[in-house]
Amino acid sequence: MTKTIYYGRISTTDGQTSASQYDDAAKQGVSAKHVHIDEGISGYHVAPEDRPEWKRVMDKLSDGGVLYVRWLDRISRHYDVLHKTMRHLMESGVKVVCTMNGMVFDGTATDAISKATRDAVLAFMAAQGEADYLNRREMQRRGIETAKAAGEHLGRPKAADASEVVAWRSEHGASIALTAEHFGISIATVKRYGSSAA
Repeated sequence: MTKTIYYGRISTTDGQTSASQYDDAAKQGVSAKHVHIDEGISGYHVAPEDRPEWKRVMDKLSDGGVLYVRWLDRISRHYDVLHKTMRHLMESGVKVVCTMNGMVFDGTATDAISKATRDAVLAFMAAQGEADYLNRREMQRRGIETAKAAGEHLGRPKAADASEVVAWRSEHGASIALTAEHFGISIATVKRYGSSAA
């Protein structure tokens, strides 16, 4: 039976929780025990091999399988790093599937046209991921400069209160993932709030 793994990543600036990626994995038929998500990790500055959950993914796929990702930028937003990582995956017999559009990257292609098409799309997506990251950073920098010039207060908004999170979850009998999505916080934060209340 082919191993199917789902990998997700949430950076500190994405404004999303892991709940949506768990939901995406479930739609692909991937068991929650085979879902690995690195939280609070930059896709540009931190290489996949330096992330704890990615290492677990690679252990499970050491002899091939299918890897689902929402988009290739979850693996990396750095052009060269993504290219190298994808090449390694395909050479290891891993098929990578992007769930956003069903695009498949498979190292078993044999004819030149199929290989060229696959590699061209990969190169484009890798370039797009890096360009998107750099553009966001530039826009963020400009926004901060504009806000400072206008004398606005800058800083992170206050996170949801721990007691409020614990109470809401208990009252609604909600799962950790649903609670995280409701409050816009990470699953790790919900778990931490729960253990501190115990």
